[in-house]
Amino acid sequence: MVCFSVTIPKNNEQLLHFVLRLVGEYMKQISVGFRLSCLAAVLLITVAFFNTQTPLVWAGEPHDFLKQINSRTFPKAHCVLAKEVDVIKVRDDGTYKERDEIFLSVLDEKGRDSQLVQRFFINKHYERLSVSKMEVIKPDGTAIEVDLDRNSRLTSPTSTSRMNIYDPSQKVLNVFLPGLEPGDTIHYVVETDNFKSMIPGQFYSRYTIQQSFPVRYIELELELPKGMVLHHLLKDRCPDSSVDLKKETRKGKTRYIWKFQHVREIVPEPYMPEPSRIAMRLLCSTISSWKAVSIWYWNLVEPKLKVDDEIKAVVESLTHDKKTDREKLEALFYFVARKIRYLGITEEANRPGFEPHDVTLTFSRRYGVCRDKAALLVAMLREAGYPAVPVMMRAGGKLDPEIAVPYFNHAIVAVMDENARPRLYMDPTSETSRQFLPDYEQDSSCLPATAQGTGLLLTPVKAPDSNLFVMEIKDRVGNDGVLKGNLKVTSAGFADTMFRTILMRKSKDEQEKFLKVFLIRKHPRLKIKNLSWHEPEDTSKNFSFQCDFEIPGALKRSGQFFAFSSASGLGLMDAWLLNRAAMVKRSYPLKIDYTFKTVVKESVQIALPYCSIELPETVDIDNRFLSYRTAYSILKDGIDIEKSLSIRQLEIPPDKYHVLLRAQADLGASSLKAMEFVSCEGGTK
Repeated sequence: MVCFSVTIPKNNEQLLHFVLRLVGEYMKQISVGFRLSCLAAVLLITVAFFNTQTPLVWAGEPHDFLKQINSRTFPKAHCVLAKEVDVIKVRDDGTYKERDEIFLSVLDEKGRDSQLVQRFFINKHYERLSVSKMEVIKPDGTAIEVDLDRNSRLTSPTSTSRMNIYDPSQKVLNVFLPGLEPGDTIHYVVETDNFKSMIPGQFYSRYTIQQSFPVRYIELELELPKGMVLHHLLKDRCPDSSVDLKKETRKGKTRYIWKFQHVREIVPEPYMPEPSRIAMRLLCSTISSWKAVSIWYWNLVEPKLKVDDEIKAVVESLTHDKKTDREKLEALFYFVARKIRYLGITEEANRPGFEPHDVTLTFSRRYGVCRDKAALLVAMLREAGYPAVPVMMRAGGKLDPEIAVPYFNHAIVAVMDENARPRLYMDPTSETSRQFLPDYEQDSSCLPATAQGTGLLLTPVKAPDSNLFVMEIKDRVGNDGVLKGNLKVTSAGFADTMFRTILMRKSKDEQEKFLKVFLIRKHPRLKIKNLSWHEPEDTSKNFSFQCDFEIPGALKRSGQFFAFSSASGLGLMDAWLLNRAAMVKRSYPLKIDYTFKTVVKESVQIALPYCSIELPETVDIDNRFLSYRTAYSILKDGIDIEKSLSIRQLEIPPDKYHVLLRAQADLGASSLKAMEFVSCEGGTK
């Protein structure tokens, strides 16, 4: 019997040395013939032992680069992408295999909190995804493997459920990282097998190189069959970044290898465009043009547009008594928007996510998602004699026009003109809008589907007058200082849609409360009486509401001077716009989202003797981004006031941001100034 006196080691590295020393001492004391079988047994026991313990493995020299990542070298960062190596091998049919290895270092508590859950989005219609490695590397180099069976969960995306869409193949793999601490590095490998390309025979992708944290090193290798042509473009390269591209051909394959180093992080700004528009990004596509994408979508949707007798009968009943094109278009649009619910179960077999159901199925079910409702409206418009086509859209965003990377997220309709250009866009998705195209879809990339193909377009930007908010006030002020009168608000376009969308989801009492709060927020001393409003469900007229009101303390006396604050404060969008100018300067454009015009008209009767009126200095602004005007008219027994604000652009670039800052300062100062009356003691006006 062989005996040893040992001390049990405290960590796995010491344990490994201990086992090896133990085996060595044991081998000295047994016969040569017995050594081999015992050695094999000991090794098997050792492997089994290690597999039953918390799997700690020494990271070793290959990860020495992690020593460069710390709060001293990146003083403002919460986490750093230390290294990423992404290898993509494209097949002849456009499908591909991908292996993406990432080292993400966490520097502080905020960084840790943001990375406690790693999320991987999976579309089972097109791909299989697996996490082959997930570990946390500690500052001393040891690596703790994450038990994926115990710490991962497959869920459905919350975004689709919020939109009333159920797609059992859209999943999110959530991997939780227990024990993650500042100073740790998350190391994982994700492998993806894309077995169905969205557009047959084509590969495309957009790689966002710039992130919300600094990037030390990214290597992207893209391998394609030799005859496959790749179009690629690097956009919005960061200053001081390093970029290297190597192209090589061997063994019937073409390889592109990009290396990116020292890419600074995006510093978020309020109301900035989506990161995919402003970040340093690499566009890659084998698609020859946007025209080719248009033709592909035409061929995908066209077989789904065959109508039956029931659809024909409904089209006839909706349009037979309408005299103008506008009336017919509205009848068909409102039918699909309001009678076909926005709801869907993704069950298409060919290209789920892009392919609509047969229009007869959507019509009979009375529900569908955007592409289903759009296809049905196209079919009904054609039946009524209008040249309509389906349109893919990047709702609320823009795609890069140089390379065809069709990351669309919405489907709408276009009615074409005699030159095969869109003359009218229609989005029947919303059940409450009176607008054919909602304002939040202005200036968005879109691609009509035609047999001959079209290029990438932008939806039109509306004139400010189409989104109009008008407040008309008639009031009277006397010696008691109380301003009494009535006001009426009328809305059109976006303002109309906003009021309807909010109010249609509320009870009568809730509607009244909302409208009162809306006004009181503009005039905290406002007392409201006899409030009435137009039924939000009735779309035959623009939405409006009116009320009687009182504002105590509107007139304040000091000796023979009266300071008067009128009711014509800021309109609907003025304060909302000015509050967006919250930074001294910007690096990215400021998104306004809507063009609009607000007009406030007030006619004030002054029921007290005065000899003169001193008016505040007016502020007039007029440039290509906005205009503001104030006008006063002195009457025999009072004064008329009119204020208007127009927003003409959806975005203000950084180098023109000072224009908005100046307007903010001028309008803010103007709103604080009151009119002054000079009293005529016992006299007349």
